[in-house]
Amino acid sequence: MEKYMELGSMDTYYEQAVKRKMQSSTVSGLIFGMIAITLALVVSIWLTFTILSWMLPFAALFLGIAIYLMRYIIKNSRVEYEYTFVVGELRISRIKGKSKRKTVTYFDVKSIDDIGKFIEPETGKKNIDTMKYRIIFHAAVDDKNLDTYYMVIHDKVSHQPALLLFTPNDRTLQMIQPYLSVPLKKKFLKMKKEQEKLDKEFEENVASLQKEIDDKNNKKNKKKTSSKEKKEA
Repeated sequence: MEKYMELGSMDTYYEQAVKRKMQSSTVSGLIFGMIAITLALVVSIWLTFTILSWMLPFAALFLGIAIYLMRYIIKNSRVEYEYTFVVGELRISRIKGKSKRKTVTYFDVKSIDDIGKFIEPETGKKNIDTMKYRIIFHAAVDDKNLDTYYMVIHDKVSHQPALLLFTPNDRTLQMIQPYLSVPLKKKFLKMKKEQEKLDKEFEENVASLQKEIDDKNNKKNKKKTSSKEKKEA
């Protein structure tokens, strides 16, 4: 789920926040950690009540530490990204546990070398070779999401070219567009038209499917009404 905030002049300042989808590796790590802690706790309690009764205080201490560690891991696995546009500069910040903020990268939008959809909707393949870039910033909801974009930027932190993956909303894209070079503006407009076409096709498919469902329901209702009238007659 995304949340958006707009402050100040719409032409010079805009802020968008997105929640990073929890990766499968993170979920696996959390599950493994919970299993390991549970097993260790069970063994400690068993030893306490069967062989080493003097370990009871240590078992209680271990339980407290285990609960704290799990809460800490779960809290820090929740990652949000904030895209802040200020007078032609875009700053990407990472927020962990809703409290720890760190600037990932910031750059002049005028210096963008390339921009596009990261995943091709029809083929599911990447539109850019990520192996060409030594520095990659993952700041998208999910890299495999069809709404994820890529940008080739000049990172002001490392002072090197880098690849940024992010999930901008319509307003963020509108703020970026005027600063793009002429070739990129043309590419951007082409992408926009293709996206509008895809959205229209999707809406038509949904409407067609809904019509089929409604027609089937109407036929069922007519049959039920007809059967009821026959019984009453």
